Amino acid sequence: MLTCGIVGLPLAGKTTLFSLLTGQHTPEGRQSATAMANVPDPRLDTLTAMYKPRRTVYGQIQVTDIAGLSQGSGKSAVFLDAIRPVDTLIHVIRAFTGDFPHPLGSIDPMRDFDIVNHELLLADLALVETRLERAEKSNKGPGKAQRPVLEKCLAHLLEEKPMSLLDLTGEERELLQGLVFFTAKPQLVAVNIDEEDLGAEPPWLQRIAAAARDKGWPLLTLSVRIEQEISQLGPEEQKSFMEELNIAEPGTALLAREAYSLLGLQTFFTTGQDEVRAWAIKKGGTALDAARTIHSDMARGFIRADVISYADLAALGSEAAVKEKGLARLVGKDYIVQDGDILRIRFNV
Repeated sequence: MLTCGIVGLPLAGKTTLFSLLTGQHTPEGRQSATAMANVPDPRLDTLTAMYKPRRTVYGQIQVTDIAGLSQGSGKSAVFLDAIRPVDTLIHVIRAFTGDFPHPLGSIDPMRDFDIVNHELLLADLALVETRLERAEKSNKGPGKAQRPVLEKCLAHLLEEKPMSLLDLTGEERELLQGLVFFTAKPQLVAVNIDEEDLGAEPPWLQRIAAAARDKGWPLLTLSVRIEQEISQLGPEEQKSFMEELNIAEPGTALLAREAYSLLGLQTFFTTGQDEVRAWAIKKGGTALDAARTIHSDMARGFIRADVISYADLAALGSEAAVKEKGLARLVGKDYIVQDGDILRIRFNV
């Protein structure tokens, strides 16, 4: 399963954010903890109101809380080992003041942003340099073929650019297969701010936003302390509290959806009186992939899939109205599922 890793320096709010996203707590002394997080989706809420099912199931992502990057012998290696298996990073940066001091003695979001990303860049540089040394000793086979692309990677990293921005051909990617580049992982920058900074764009935030934009990374701001308060309120109280703060929805909901997108996922729905459910599927996935996501038997006995779009259903108000307008479709196994499709799989086993 695809996984998001929450990273950053100690005392940035990572573990609290992990708890807010997943409802789970990281045990003391553990280097990491993993749990599932719901991905809020207003479309699913609308479908629930339409169908009034016995239960509603949200799409989910897997989230790992990774211990903060600390100074000291061997700490970097532990940090990098924990990041290695995750697919995308949620980089939490401390920009809030508080009763507990910053481990580096001062609040400096740009410095913290650079520290973590510099560590990832150095790890990638070390990997490329080691592989290049081996390749230079080899006059034949894979090593020789790898040399040009490794030199290309080295030049790119020496310019302090993440591997995610390096344009590689399909053949070059094949030559690098098996190498884990930390800076190739998609990154979502989450700046943990004070309540009074909500909705503001101070100069330091503009600098981080520009740096993230240059690297192709999305950025959002949220106050984890405020998010905690919101999570402890009932629906009506939440609405009133967020209106006071001029917040349209909890920042954790925005963050979960952004992370979901960074993982390359999109949503299709299944509906009925028993259950309305959001399912995650990789972008570009087919109707057969969707059937397999629901149940292997559906994929094995796949015949056709009935498809209507959420947008059409929401606009017209009922499946009958969608069909009357000729907007319902019957598709085969190779149909490329679109975000927001509502599917009903026809199968026989």
